[in-house]
Amino acid sequence: MDETYIKIKGRWHYLYRAIDADGLTLDIWLRKKRDTQAAYAFLKRLHKQFGQPRVIVTDKAPSIGSAFRKLQRNGLYTKTEHRTVKYLNNLIEQDHRPIKRLNKFYRSLRTASSTIKGMETIRGIYKKNRRNGTL
Repeated sequence: MDETYIKIKGRWHYLYRAIDADGLTLDIWLRKKRDTQAAYAFLKRLHKQFGQPRVIVTDKAPSIGSAFRKLQRNGLYTKTEHRTVKYLNNLIEQDHRPIKRLNKFYRSLRTASSTIKGMETIRGIYKKNRRNGTL
């Protein structure tokens, strides 16, 4: 899981993304703020959709760490290991590139979110086909 910033109509917004070990996108969420509350909501959303993972790899962003600890206190992610080793997050950091390339074209939060979801869907199909040897 990671967050990155993108500019929409001249203002910075934050894109939270989660991928699995194979690099396939699990979920994305575009927010106006990068804080503990946003990270908490995204982690809770992931737990609701996919259950409890064995390991979560993130960068050392304080907001994600505090959100993760808060969720553990509330009974979620109790058996999940939180890893913050720098090189383990490389897969998702490299995966941000295509999204950030289109930064200057985003005009509103809604259209940016729709565009990014479409890109992620197409890239997910491509990644699956590439692994299966059909492309």
